[in-house]
Amino acid sequence: MRLAIFGGTGRAGRVVVEQALRDGHEVSALTRDPSRIGPHAQLRVVGGDVRDLAAVTLTLKGADAIISTLGRRRRGPDVCTEGIGTVLAGNGPRRLIILSNYGVAESRDRSAYVTASWLLERAVLRDKEQMEALVRDSDTQWTVIRAPVLTNGPRTGSYRTGTDLRLSFTAKVSRADLADFMLTVLRENAYPRRAVVITS
Repeated sequence: MRLAIFGGTGRAGRVVVEQALRDGHEVSALTRDPSRIGPHAQLRVVGGDVRDLAAVTLTLKGADAIISTLGRRRRGPDVCTEGIGTVLAGNGPRRLIILSNYGVAESRDRSAYVTASWLLERAVLRDKEQMEALVRDSDTQWTVIRAPVLTNGPRTGSYRTGTDLRLSFTAKVSRADLADFMLTVLRENAYPRRAVVITS
């Protein structure tokens, strides 16, 4: 497939790009610093900001699907909400796989994990929650993947997923397994217009 990937130079995004290329996909990746990614014969790098419609539209050109691993820093703009808003305005493909966080929207329960997450990362989770609302209101075939703490572990292929999973305080998953699941969801067209949780 031809994939438009946003957030591809982040810690999770780099792994997604690497696995997508290894699996034989063509990738178009938008980044503010093109020197941080590539080169690869199947990779097209677009320089620019995800909040710039012209750069986003160029990244989306010819794509079959979109993957976003955008993430907000504790101090900074709401890049997930603003970025996905721009992506949705870019007239790209309808299939959309979005990385979010466990503990937002209907997964915001009273558990110790979620309570601590909101205490420590309120701005980050608020941005993800607003992003999810935009995606849900769109006419795309979206899948939201809610992840716990991400680690640098290997790609094992051994992880749990589900729409009703409830995570414990120690929940985590490797970025490599997250990437594996995102690409599997895309390949199998799984969980259309659903939010799904992943954990090791």
